[in-house]
Amino acid sequence: MSSLVEEVLGYLEPIGVCYVATCVDDQPYVRAMMLIYREDRFFFATGSTDKKVGQITRNPRVEVCISIGDDEGGLRLRGEMSFITDEDTRAEIHGCAGFIQGFWDNPQDPDYVLMEFMPEKFELMRPGTVEIVRGDF
Repeated sequence: MSSLVEEVLGYLEPIGVCYVATCVDDQPYVRAMMLIYREDRFFFATGSTDKKVGQITRNPRVEVCISIGDDEGGLRLRGEMSFITDEDTRAEIHGCAGFIQGFWDNPQDPDYVLMEFMPEKFELMRPGTVEIVRGDF
């Protein structure tokens, strides 16, 4: 792992707010979501009837945007989202992210949709600067 990727990952909290953009028919859709960053993997949970499930099914390419620092730094990650059906992973993430338990009582709930984001590229604007650093995961 490059030192730049390590720096990018160092800005992430185990669970934190970010913004996820999907695209359907050339129309972007952006929404706030909770990013679950665990063991160098990125997860999101949502309900099965949420519109983003259909959008990601049709086009798994997404962008994640995260504010960092008090000086208006930012991080943009581009990559693909996939749906997690593995029961062990679903249970692990359900158990480590308390907010999920507020929506779904157990990891077998059919309304609980777990997605993994696989970043491919990033753009980092370090807090207190305007320089943008780009790289690959």
